[in-house]
Amino acid sequence: MRDQSFGSYSLKSWWQSNNMKPKQYETKKDYILESLKDRILSGTFGPGFHLKTRQIAEEYGTSEIPVREALSQLASMGLVRIIPHVGAITSTLSSHDLKEIFQIRETLESLAVRLAVPQLTDDDINQITDIAQALEKAVTEGAAPDRLNYLNRQFHTQIYQHCDNQRLIHIIDDLWNHATRYPGPLTGNNPETLQSLQDHQDIVTALKERDAETAELVTLTHKRRAMRRIIQKTEQEELRSRAETEGSLLH
Repeated sequence: MRDQSFGSYSLKSWWQSNNMKPKQYETKKDYILESLKDRILSGTFGPGFHLKTRQIAEEYGTSEIPVREALSQLASMGLVRIIPHVGAITSTLSSHDLKEIFQIRETLESLAVRLAVPQLTDDDINQITDIAQALEKAVTEGAAPDRLNYLNRQFHTQIYQHCDNQRLIHIIDDLWNHATRYPGPLTGNNPETLQSLQDHQDIVTALKERDAETAELVTLTHKRRAMRRIIQKTEQEELRSRAETEGSLLH
C-alpha cells in the first residue's frame, strides 16, 4: 500500500478559497469521483486501501454526501467494494481476474487495430512511429517503468482511436484502466522489453504497408506475451503474500 495522503496540498483550502467547483465538473461529486478514480488507477490507493468517508470529506472540504455518492459510483465501476460496517475498500484483482481481463483485451485490441488500419493517414502513422521511437529512447536512457508503460499505452491507444468504433474504444480503455493498478509489462532494458519494442516495430511496419491482417496478428501475439508476464508477476506476488501470512500465523 503506497502513499495514503490525498495530495501535496490541501484540497479543503482549494475549495474554500475558490468557493466554487472546477469549471470542467458539474458537481463536487464529479470532481471527487475523478480524483479518487485517478488515485486508484495510478496505484496511489493500492488494492485493499480503506477509503474513509469522513477523512475524504475533510480533505475535499465538503460534506460526506458527495463522497458517498462518488464511492458508490466507484463501486459500480468495480474499483471499490462497499463492506457493511467497514466502508469502502479498493478492490483487488487476482491472477485469475487479470487473466480474464487480458483474454478479452487481446481479442478486442487486435480487432481495434484491424479496424483502424484502413482509417489511418500518413500523418497518423507518423505520430504512432514517433511514440514508438520515444519509447525506444526511454528504454535506452533507463527510464522508470511507469514512464515506459505510459508510452506503451500511448502507442496502442493512438492506433485504437482510429478504429471508428467508440464503444470498442471505451471497453478497451476501461479494461486497461483496471489492469494499470498492477505491474506493467515493461520493467526496463531487458529481453522482454526489447521483444515488446520489436513487436511495436512490426506493428508500425504493418501499418505503413496498410496490412490490417498482419497488424492484427502481431498485436494479438504481443498482447499474449504481455499477459504471460503480468500474470507471472501477479502469481509470484500472491505466493509471497500467502507465505508471509502463513508465517505470521505460525508466530
